[in-house]
Amino acid sequence: MTNPIRRFSLLFALLTCLPGAALADAATSAKPSHVVIIGIDGLSPDGILKADTPVLHDMMKNGSWSLHARGVLPTTSSANWASMIGGAGPEQHGVTSNDWRVGEFGFPTSVTGSGAFFPSIFQVITDQHPDWEVGAIYHWSGFGNLYDHRFVDYNVNGASEDATTALAVDYIKAKRPQFLFVHLDHVDHAGHEYGHGTPDYYASVTKADRLIGLIRQAVSDAGIADDTAIIVTSDHGGVGKGHGGETLAELEIPWIAYGHDVTPGVELDLPINTFDTPATAAWLLGVDIPYAWLGRPVRPVLKGEPMPRQAYRISSFYASPVIEPTNDGNTPSGGLFINRSAQMTLRNPNSVGDLRYTLDNSVPTHDSPLYTGPVEIRKSTIVRATLFVDGQPASVPATGYFRILELDAAKPQGLTHKVYLLPESPVRLPDFSRIEPVASGTSYEFTIDGLNLPRADAVAVVFEGKIRIDTAGAYDFFLASDDGSKLYINGATVVDNDGDHGVITATGSVELQPGQHVIRVEYFNGGGGSWLGAWFQGPGIPRQFIDPNLLTQP
Repeated sequence: MTNPIRRFSLLFALLTCLPGAALADAATSAKPSHVVIIGIDGLSPDGILKADTPVLHDMMKNGSWSLHARGVLPTTSSANWASMIGGAGPEQHGVTSNDWRVGEFGFPTSVTGSGAFFPSIFQVITDQHPDWEVGAIYHWSGFGNLYDHRFVDYNVNGASEDATTALAVDYIKAKRPQFLFVHLDHVDHAGHEYGHGTPDYYASVTKADRLIGLIRQAVSDAGIADDTAIIVTSDHGGVGKGHGGETLAELEIPWIAYGHDVTPGVELDLPINTFDTPATAAWLLGVDIPYAWLGRPVRPVLKGEPMPRQAYRISSFYASPVIEPTNDGNTPSGGLFINRSAQMTLRNPNSVGDLRYTLDNSVPTHDSPLYTGPVEIRKSTIVRATLFVDGQPASVPATGYFRILELDAAKPQGLTHKVYLLPESPVRLPDFSRIEPVASGTSYEFTIDGLNLPRADAVAVVFEGKIRIDTAGAYDFFLASDDGSKLYINGATVVDNDGDHGVITATGSVELQPGQHVIRVEYFNGGGGSWLGAWFQGPGIPRQFIDPNLLTQP
């Protein structure tokens, strides 16, 4: 029996062929008849550069690529995969977390495709070409929650990265689909278990490279290599063992186009977003792009297409200076130095340019000091550094927070903390009055770095102390955490960053008078990545880590 969705799609295809129904693409360049998108969950540009990736490097050498494409916020998997198949951001398709399910959402899609889903690349292709073969093969089951399966001829959830790849290889050889989306999840698993930038993470990237090679070989074995474009990309990067935050390391993704009709050996100095991926696939296949999509085709990937004129260079074309001491994961450069000064050094990761810096939190200009050697930091300082090329700023400024703590034996400086064990997979902060701590101690800052926690997951920490305020006025407090956290001043909630999420920042304000004020921070980690950081700003105080010199034990 003919699928009613397919019958409707055939009618839609006939209607869109009428004059004025859609704007046909006028390009005369040869286009492929097949497109394969390979999405590697959690694959960062850093992974491609530092892991052993001969296949990807060959595809870059013989294709068009960028290591500075961007996903969408939040940098969660579902939000970004939905954007990659839906041609728009979360504001349009409505997917903001991995918990999203069709019919269960905070706000509806801006337009409705089929079954309350935003129109996906699968529906757009099938609506216009109901006779085409369309496939989706994915390792992470959550990917299958993001689109109407009735528009996919072959929809399979693979049991592992190897099984998913084997299914894709067999499907390509048997059906030679016009469009196929392959999703592999093991790199993201490695990021969560071992941490981004670790040897195990890079090993998972190397394996992904080999699996991509198998899929590329299947295209050749199917006899369609000269008529196929392959796009390799990702949903997000990561920091430490997590993602979901707003750092460039989480937001930037690789984007590689490869194939017979693809312009070879071109680094795309263009702003590319993840929702440009389905628009590019549709354009390559001659499929009309719906007005509801925000994505636009990356046209220079096709031979004969000119590079657009740009008045502006993408901001991450040059890497930011590295401020040392550096720290792992989400912890910014700088650090806490007790009863001693710090030595700040800068490193230029680029092959060109000069580094200029400031010690007052201002953005460096061409008049700022030129870095020539180590700088001694004797008091708490915010360092900012920028790469300059031909006298102009050429990178995003880097920031380092140096905290110099002078201990005073006459007062109990720092904070007390208590550690709690939670039931498996918590999603919110507990009622601490109902549970007993399993450990306690003192620390100088609101951080879990350096704490000897009994376990990494299902654990909570409560910090308590007093903060000295010298000037009356409005103070803003910021909590960044993975997972949830809250900050209280004098018993009142000022910042609520609770919930199960990657590193995100929440803020709150409070009017404070000079004197001592009780401060409390609650934090928990349900599983995966973990981090906690606390900042403040106020009259005459720029945003910075809460100054440990102002903290005393309760």
